[in-house]
Amino acid sequence: MKICFPRNKVNYDWESLLRSYQNHVSKEKTVLEIGASNVARTRELSKLCRKLIGVEIFLERKPDDFENVEYVTGDWQRLSEFMQPSTIDLAVSSHVIEHVEDDLRAMNELYEVLRPGGVALLNTPNRKRLVRAVIETFTGEKKFPFWEHVREYVEEDLLELMNSSRFERFAVFPVVLGLHGGPIFFYLESVPHALRRYANFWEIHLFKERD
Repeated sequence: MKICFPRNKVNYDWESLLRSYQNHVSKEKTVLEIGASNVARTRELSKLCRKLIGVEIFLERKPDDFENVEYVTGDWQRLSEFMQPSTIDLAVSSHVIEHVEDDLRAMNELYEVLRPGGVALLNTPNRKRLVRAVIETFTGEKKFPFWEHVREYVEEDLLELMNSSRFERFAVFPVVLGLHGGPIFFYLESVPHALRRYANFWEIHLFKERD
């Protein structure tokens, strides 16, 4: 169990995604980052690959190109309109899918630009994370869209989305259980199976089969 304060907090959802990325990336690979406005995180990813293409939907949030990183302004739901099909080895997206209007179209566009054998790694909040589940016991379910989120997902939602997409192989993992935000971070890194449904985040791994 970890207890920490904002000055020494760990964004474990990002750290988990980064570890998964490190298991799949290599210096020969072309990487796509969807939602690439955080330059520090993009730099972490770019150090391990040949080239990184950062896609940012908002022009005002798009950083300047640097080293092996090239940024483009574009919509995840329309990737194939500005990227060549089957050109990406590895795709990463952190906390973006919950903002996308047509999530199934986004999944299929991602499939289109991945090379055969390519991998995509995503994460997103759990709609029924522990704190939210407790609050909703007294207030009722949160209604979406809410703030910038079009929706949030429970595991069954994600499995239904993936099963409806062009991806034939995928996996969903729970990430962190407890208070992972606010003035105090108090959480378990490893989520017990019996409490999986209350995890704070989901991490999704998608695989495009080889021809």
